[in-house]
Amino acid sequence: MYDYNEACPISMAASVLSEKWTLQIVREMMFGSTRYTEFQRYMPNISPSLLRNRLRYLEEQGVVRRKRSASGNRYEYFLTPAGEALAPVLTEMGKWGFRWNRDRMTKKQNTAAGLIRDIAGRIDVGELPACAVVIELQFSVKDEAASGFIHVQDGKANICDTNLGFDTDVLIRSSIQALTRVWYGELSLDAAIQAGDIRIDAMPVFTRSISRWLRISSFTTDNPVVGP
Repeated sequence: MYDYNEACPISMAASVLSEKWTLQIVREMMFGSTRYTEFQRYMPNISPSLLRNRLRYLEEQGVVRRKRSASGNRYEYFLTPAGEALAPVLTEMGKWGFRWNRDRMTKKQNTAAGLIRDIAGRIDVGELPACAVVIELQFSVKDEAASGFIHVQDGKANICDTNLGFDTDVLIRSSIQALTRVWYGELSLDAAIQAGDIRIDAMPVFTRSISRWLRISSFTTDNPVVGP
């Protein structure tokens, strides 16, 4: 931890939160990650040793608490009240980054798992038929298991790596970059479909309202950039 030696609340916060990958770990915990393997899945660029060090550091600073799992063979990590209080801070940082520093953002690395998780969190289940719905996403990449499922049932959207035996109602085929551009409002869904970058196979009951239930990132709300 770097000590700025200033009687300043901003400097005190920065001394805890400015270390590399610290805020990203808190971000993932706010999305529901609790296990070491989940952090690695959604942050593939962080090394195992650095992840361990950051989790230990956040625990020491009172931002994270560690608990032994129910099975007793591993630990799980949870935000403390101090960690949970960072939610509006991260939200405003994301809005700032999207508005003022988004140049070439969608050309940077994104993961299939993270994109599916983000999309699932924004689905408007009220715009879907009142029944169980299975949405399958397939990505055209080489180096990772690039598919996943979103199961919508009882008003909730849950992600799953494998088909649980149900028929797929909506099949979305895309590259990660194309769907990332749509997700961040850089490219409209209609334009991506017309260009052949995204293909959607579904009954009309799903495709007619797709722009309403397949919502884009909340960070586009204040300053969306939509166009080909």
